[in-house]
Amino acid sequence: MVTNRLEEITSTQIASIVAKCMIGTGILILPREIAKSTDSPDGWISVILSGLLTLLAGYLVMKLSLLFPKQTIFQYGKTIVGKYLGVLHTLIVIAYFTLSSGYLLRVLGEVIRMYLLEETPMEVTMIAFSTIAVYLTVGGIQPIARFIEFFFPLIIVILLSLIALSFREFEPDNIRPIFGEGGSPIIKGIVPSALSFSGYQIMLILAAYVKKPEKAVKSALTGISIVIFLYTMVVIISIGTLTVDEVKTVTWPTMSVAKDIDLPGGFFERFESFFSVLWVISMYTAFVPYHYVASLGLGELFQKNYRPFAYLLLPFIYMIAMYPKDLDAVFRLGDVVAYYSIFTMIVIPLYLWIIAKMRRLGT
Repeated sequence: MVTNRLEEITSTQIASIVAKCMIGTGILILPREIAKSTDSPDGWISVILSGLLTLLAGYLVMKLSLLFPKQTIFQYGKTIVGKYLGVLHTLIVIAYFTLSSGYLLRVLGEVIRMYLLEETPMEVTMIAFSTIAVYLTVGGIQPIARFIEFFFPLIIVILLSLIALSFREFEPDNIRPIFGEGGSPIIKGIVPSALSFSGYQIMLILAAYVKKPEKAVKSALTGISIVIFLYTMVVIISIGTLTVDEVKTVTWPTMSVAKDIDLPGGFFERFESFFSVLWVISMYTAFVPYHYVASLGLGELFQKNYRPFAYLLLPFIYMIAMYPKDLDAVFRLGDVVAYYSIFTMIVIPLYLWIIAKMRRLGT
């Protein structure tokens, strides 16, 4: 595949897509995962440390991709390790993005049923959502990029509003003392928080479409940095508002924080409903790129146009979404997706980069 001018995306769009692929379910469940793993108010420090490691891994992914301009991992993987291992990598990446799409779809259905459409069957919600999503997926990378670029600032504004408004109920004592139990809890929280940063491996695909390669690395790292800041603040306000013990027991801590927001005059009496609607848009802008990459991989695998595969994938994504029997099973699926992402985030890019350097491949 060689991209043309009509497929190119800007550096701003790169930053928006990278950040949006990372902001999904993590914004709702990260505080609980951090509180459970650290049992300490210092979990936000774990998020920062994990974010720094993610920046390093993201830098590696972009440098690898830019060795092979205008190619995705589906193409340059074969160049580096040969046809058969290249196909294996393609299958691994396709499986990851398909599994992630199913997980995102199920979480979306659960949250909508709990906070917005209590009487509507979850299956109806998920089918409607995925059907609308495929319309944007088949449009190609430019419509996806423009859509995310348009809505991303709005999503950021809403998240910042949530953070700012929640400080009315914020208790500084809930996040003190810092390092009260030493560094051990912080270390325990690094892996769970690092797994919530999954999604930046979208750069294995985006680099093929970048309009100005010299700015691609900076743009991608900017997107990751935005997520580090937002995740850190969400963990701080969740613990500061609810306490560590309460955050550990709440299913969706960030929604609980939004529900507690109550300004004089009752203007934000149901802020969680408003936040839920914007979060649905946020999930849409995360689901579509995942769906697109999985479809693109299948198109490359069979040397066909990716668009038919976008439709063919929907039943499989729906079956994955419906596989968990209850909410606990949904979270277990999330753990599987998170640990699986290690292969696409770290293992595959690292060893492909090493082999490419040893063989002196790429630009």
